[in-house]
Amino acid sequence: MLRLMIVDDEPIILEGIRDMIEEENTPFGKIILANDGIDALEKIDYFQPDLIITDIHMPGIDGLAFIKQAQQKKVKRFIILTGHDVFEYARKAVQLQVVDYMLKPVNQQELAELLKRIALVLLEEKHQVPEQVSLETASSIPQNENISLMKAFIETNYMKDISLPDVAANLNLHPSYVGQMFKRETGDSFVKYLNQVRIEKAKQLLEGTKDIPLDKIAKCVGYDNSRTFYKVFRKTVGVTPGEYRKSAIH
Repeated sequence: MLRLMIVDDEPIILEGIRDMIEEENTPFGKIILANDGIDALEKIDYFQPDLIITDIHMPGIDGLAFIKQAQQKKVKRFIILTGHDVFEYARKAVQLQVVDYMLKPVNQQELAELLKRIALVLLEEKHQVPEQVSLETASSIPQNENISLMKAFIETNYMKDISLPDVAANLNLHPSYVGQMFKRETGDSFVKYLNQVRIEKAKQLLEGTKDIPLDKIAKCVGYDNSRTFYKVFRKTVGVTPGEYRKSAIH
């Protein structure tokens, strides 16, 4: 589970960013807040964050000075937040090897995508195995974070024509290894899990409206072939989409 620290002297922004991240279900499962750079430097010692999101303009110590001190405490990755679109900040951020630079107000989707990209790098580093370690030993390393990322990818892209190689490419891993890992950790194949996600989304659409044609609902949840949708829906739910809609609405 990855650790994230958020540093900002404005409580509303601080809590708002935390809420955004929690809603997006990123691999950053542990989040701590700090209301300025001094507070953050004290908390780094025991929290040991994998990533820090920090504001630039803060009382006592500004964001760039804070980053320099945090780097001395072996924190390697940062995202800078600022309401000022000034090139000089971006230039200094690059010099400090900051991961990225985001303007306020923060866009939730952009932030979520950025965090997931960074998480992939962090998880890959955490799970690097020395060359002399056997594949059998390597495969026994806990993969919960990778599974979380795979599920997040599926739940974000279920409406598209995605396959196991797409998920594997997103993780920079081999498809056969990813398939075996997913089956081992979840008990389900990739296809079964993808169908489960799609059918749950279809049920929500069927419960919420009686006007959208069933073939359109099929396309909305990733099935270009409506016959495949009906077949999978009936096998999963036990009734046809039309029958499910009738029972849900009445």
